[in-house]
Amino acid sequence: MIRNLCYLLLIVFLCCTTFNKVAAQKINLPPAIRQLISQQCNVCSQRPARQDSMVARYFHQCHAAVDSGNLDDGFKYAATVAAITDSNSIAPRILTVRFLKAKILYYKDFYKEALSEYLKLAEIPSLDINIQSNIYPNIGEIYLEQRQFNKSLEYFTLIQQRFFHLYEPVVARKILNNTGVSLLHLRRFAEAEEKFEKSIAIAAELKDTTALVNTFLNTALLYDLNVRQKEAWRYLQRALTLAKKASDLKIRSKVYLNFAIVEEREGHPQAALEYRKEYEQLEAQIANRDKIWELAEQEKKIAVQQQEYKLQLLRQDNKLRTAELKRRRWQRNSLFILSLFLLSGAGLIYYAYRQTNKRNRIIAEQNDKLELLNETKDQLFSIVAHDLRSPVNHLKINLSYLKDTLARNKIREATALSENIEKISDNTYALLNNLLYWSLGQTGQLSLQAEQHDAQRIISQVAYDFNAGAALKRVSIINEVPEGMPFYADLNTVKIIFRNLIDNAIKYTHANGTITITARTIDNSCEITVQDTGIGMDEKIIQAIYKRDTKRIQQDTAGSKSTGLGLWLVKAMTEKNGGTLRITGSIGAGTTIVVCLPANEHYEGIKSAHPGR
Repeated sequence: MIRNLCYLLLIVFLCCTTFNKVAAQKINLPPAIRQLISQQCNVCSQRPARQDSMVARYFHQCHAAVDSGNLDDGFKYAATVAAITDSNSIAPRILTVRFLKAKILYYKDFYKEALSEYLKLAEIPSLDINIQSNIYPNIGEIYLEQRQFNKSLEYFTLIQQRFFHLYEPVVARKILNNTGVSLLHLRRFAEAEEKFEKSIAIAAELKDTTALVNTFLNTALLYDLNVRQKEAWRYLQRALTLAKKASDLKIRSKVYLNFAIVEEREGHPQAALEYRKEYEQLEAQIANRDKIWELAEQEKKIAVQQQEYKLQLLRQDNKLRTAELKRRRWQRNSLFILSLFLLSGAGLIYYAYRQTNKRNRIIAEQNDKLELLNETKDQLFSIVAHDLRSPVNHLKINLSYLKDTLARNKIREATALSENIEKISDNTYALLNNLLYWSLGQTGQLSLQAEQHDAQRIISQVAYDFNAGAALKRVSIINEVPEGMPFYADLNTVKIIFRNLIDNAIKYTHANGTITITARTIDNSCEITVQDTGIGMDEKIIQAIYKRDTKRIQQDTAGSKSTGLGLWLVKAMTEKNGGTLRITGSIGAGTTIVVCLPANEHYEGIKSAHPGR
């Protein structure tokens, strides 16, 4: 148990002290990065001042402070540049400032903040490769300091794969040594031994005593953990020999402490006491040296105060600059107000232009409505001239015949003529009624009141009115609409729709023909079909009905011609009630007309892909 405790003490001490990091305040940047900074600095390259002259000045002061070892001022200038620039900028000079800021944080032992800034920089693809190769070792060392050995090993391995050829031997040796320390903590001893041997070889070439002592100690720890005490003792002896010649008190102190721990573990208290005394003496010297450094720090604070005085002078200069900025701001505001006035004028002109366009659009819409009304008027006059002229002329002729017949007392012929006159009067009345509803629909004066109705009851009522006329022509009307089938529409217009459809079917069906009325419910709609065995109609006539083409006319079985006003009215009334109309047929095969009406008030109409289907 005592042996294991000594092992743990030895590992803890070495883990805390063996990873290589420069303790001095002055940052030694590689020549490649110094050259990069010189190229980016307007002051160093003696380029003329540009709009970002303030950023350029602080950038120069930042890297100059870092070069002189004044890290506090360097950090202050770096923070100033960060404050006056976009935090998301990836401009090369801004990235260099962020690198210097992170480097200062690292050397001031603010590892958490430095690591955060380093990781953000590492994610930027456009970052200069020399800066990348400089920050990755620091990231690995921070993770090693935080005892995240897997992370540190990951970065040290990445460094050896991507950037190892860029490093000077001093840096390469440190990376190998720190890789070995990470492997040692992960108990991967064989790999750790390989890294330490490479580190020792480079340190021997460089004649770097401190580095050799550290690596000898790490190697001794490696062999000790592998229970190879002879090799471990040999490396400890080599470390002690070199440490005695080294001027670095800290490394000598560390070696004596390790010897004291080993001698205590091996049961040699006298030797352990001697090494412990040497260790304490060296620690005392280090403490005295630190006091001297504290005095130097105080002198530095005095220098900082002097810098503060200089800053006060700069503040006064800044006040003068502020006054100049105010004057320029006043000029800028005046220009802004003038621009605002001009923009307001432009806005008013644009508003007037929009209003003019709006008025012109309203006038155009009114002209369109007027043209539609004129078209409706022309159609109305055409229908009146065609459809009314003929029956009125027939009435006149029949009345003349009736008068002559009565004068000759021919009662049977007079009765036939009166029946013909009555029939012409009924047709003329129906035509006038259709004209009335058609004109109301065209002018937007038709008022609809949609309600729920039973299709079978309404069709029966309308068909009843035509039974007598159909019987005279020996045409059968078959009502196959089932009971309880509802539709949602205006009652008056629906009656007009089916009056016209049944009337047309009778007119265009020969004797002994049939008119079949059926209905069905599909997708929340009620479809009522009127099918006859009449003369039918071709596709051109169907299209003419949909396009209101008065040139396409058709004769009924009695030889009378029609412009299709009835079907126009049927189509208009169906659409007013939210429904659709489909007409199919062919010459000699009859006609089928389907009226699709809503089954309830929540129906959404289905538009037909073809106007005649």
